[in-house]
Amino acid sequence: MEEKKYNKIVVVSLYEKFSTHVAKNISNDLGMLFCSARELLAYEIMDRKLMEEKCSVEYLKKQEQRVLRNLASYENVCVSISYERFMESYADFQKNSVIVFIDLPKTYIKQKSKISYIRYDERKARLEQNSTIIIRVRKVDAKLVKNKILKLLGGIL
Repeated sequence: MEEKKYNKIVVVSLYEKFSTHVAKNISNDLGMLFCSARELLAYEIMDRKLMEEKCSVEYLKKQEQRVLRNLASYENVCVSISYERFMESYADFQKNSVIVFIDLPKTYIKQKSKISYIRYDERKARLEQNSTIIIRVRKVDAKLVKNKILKLLGGIL
């Protein structure tokens, strides 16, 4: 069986701000580029409302998919991405990405996020199924989480 070749790291959690912070630190430590999918979409699609009004919702979605597909083709990059965007573009990212799911405590997500507990359980299960590495977090400490990820990446990258 051929060994899978990875050329990027994708970091996702149910609280995007936390995973973005961790992904930035990982990219710095490994000398990789960093890209926030949210920021890239905002840059590439400057005025979502206007595009939606002048073109269509379908056209806007196609443009977003184009940007995410392009991002999935990048190499030597650490990507932070929201749950929604990740699930929309999983097929593109799963090909050659180490996908890291930061499993934050349910109580932390409830404090920081707007997702319900029901959606939390469903989303967590989907991320667990679609990740290369799962980091179960008890103490929400970005440095500690980053170090755990780096230790596990040593055997993969």
